[in-house]
Amino acid sequence: RNFGYGYEGWGINSVFGSAEFSYNNVLFLTVTGRNDWFSVLDPDNNSIFYPSLGGSFVFSDAMDNLPTWLDFGKLRASWAQVGSATVAPYQVNNVYSLLGAPAINFDGNQVPMGTFATAQGNAGTIPNIGLVPLISTETELGLDVRLFQNRLGIDVTYYHQRSTQDQLNAQISRASGFGSTLVNVGEMENRGIEVLLTGSPITGRAVKWDVSLNFARNRNEVISLIEGNDLLNVEQPRTQTVFVQHRTGHPFGVIAGWVQARTPDGRLIFEENGAPVQSESMEVIGNGVPDFTGGLNNSFSFKGFTMSALVDFRVGGDLYSGTNLRLTQWGLHEQSLQGREGEDPLRVSGVVQAGEDADGNPVYEDMDRELTPGEAQNYWNQMGNRVQDHFIYDGSFAKLRQFTFGYNFPATLLERTPFQTLNLSFVGRNLSILWKNVENIDPEANYTAGNAQGLDYFGMPQTRTFGFNLRATF
Repeated sequence: RNFGYGYEGWGINSVFGSAEFSYNNVLFLTVTGRNDWFSVLDPDNNSIFYPSLGGSFVFSDAMDNLPTWLDFGKLRASWAQVGSATVAPYQVNNVYSLLGAPAINFDGNQVPMGTFATAQGNAGTIPNIGLVPLISTETELGLDVRLFQNRLGIDVTYYHQRSTQDQLNAQISRASGFGSTLVNVGEMENRGIEVLLTGSPITGRAVKWDVSLNFARNRNEVISLIEGNDLLNVEQPRTQTVFVQHRTGHPFGVIAGWVQARTPDGRLIFEENGAPVQSESMEVIGNGVPDFTGGLNNSFSFKGFTMSALVDFRVGGDLYSGTNLRLTQWGLHEQSLQGREGEDPLRVSGVVQAGEDADGNPVYEDMDRELTPGEAQNYWNQMGNRVQDHFIYDGSFAKLRQFTFGYNFPATLLERTPFQTLNLSFVGRNLSILWKNVENIDPEANYTAGNAQGLDYFGMPQTRTFGFNLRATF
């Protein structure tokens, strides 16, 4: 039996103050100020102060002659800064830990596990004592209205956020002896809109129907990175043929990979055996961040019975599937049937380089032919190695995220029991993918738990669960 020992400790010391003001119960103002000291950073760099200012105007209460269809209305606005430190403990100094291992004592006997130890460093990450807290500045405007005796509600929010000195674990050349280092990256901008619509189409005594729809749209841009560098690799899958990158002037977390080489006039270049020729450099081939996300929830009640269904959806955003790449190379993907004996032939059309002219420029000849089965097998294998945009998919999906069906036992049935209320319900989660645009995989599967969105490599689909809930009050 093996035993391990680990310890981590960190803390945040803070000073916080706030003041609230109101006028005539229709105008409200809140002012705050906070200073944090983060133990995970060097004491010379671990302090940050950030204020906020927020106000609201309840115009429905300020109106003398309120329209009958308007029940409530509020405008809100805020400006706020937030400071944070997202690094784990012991990352700004080079620290050592004990690495338990069996060893041979001087008398030739094996020492038990854990009694002999060697020093190991920060697990391949170069410490950065100069890390400072990140700071995020956001401006927000919002409108909240309730109409038609509260049967319709609209809540709209627009925001603009700018983050500086974000803390990121960046990949570096392994020739240094390390795999990554922690850095403060320059500046990133986010702007977007969030909308929540609520309604009650049916509000009868016996039957009630409530519905809510929410969606959010975010647009971002990397303004600047580390001084002197306009590209930062964040993550890569095990195919090692694409990177999730931050590039200045591009959205957060673009997917970059090799594509098939083309002539100046755009024609595809092949080898003589029909295999695609790889581009000289990586190109941006996608972005894992969706165009917008949302959900639709419907709740029904009929006498004592209740039912609700929640549908989640994501529209846009790209997904690089290492799963489909490997299946194609191994001949297990449906598309790899093309070109086999007895199947539809695989035909390539483009050019092949036949040599160079006197100035060293390539000379191309036309190619348009069917590949033999052997050439087709090589084509699909090299496609996986050289042409990564072939495995970029639309990451949109809609899922039946949750379904519940329950019954509230009537009070007359509980009169002689200790219960005041009693509810029994069936609950199912992650029940179905209603639609998607990528085969063989769950588009919600992700390669990492961080912000490197848009990568798939044999990810496990989400677990479908079923259960019962019994709730009682006394």
